[in-house]
Amino acid sequence: MTAPASPVPAVKSARCPRCGSAFDCGRHTEPFDCWCKTLPAVPASQLDPRGRCLCPECLAAAVAAGAAAQGAGESR
Repeated sequence: MTAPASPVPAVKSARCPRCGSAFDCGRHTEPFDCWCKTLPAVPASQLDPRGRCLCPECLAAAVAAGAAAQGAGESR
């Protein structure tokens, strides 16, 4: 008898707190394997303090806003 295959990480459907769009979130997978880990880090000030995940479009906008704010701070 062969050993059972390792379980596939459970990707959960989530709803974006900013726009309400449904998206797949891998936040609770073990090991952590979500599409968001490929994006640059977002400043904590740009995120919801309750830690809810954003959809790809809103997270990309938060990354861009964070980069713009950082760039504006450096030019002063």
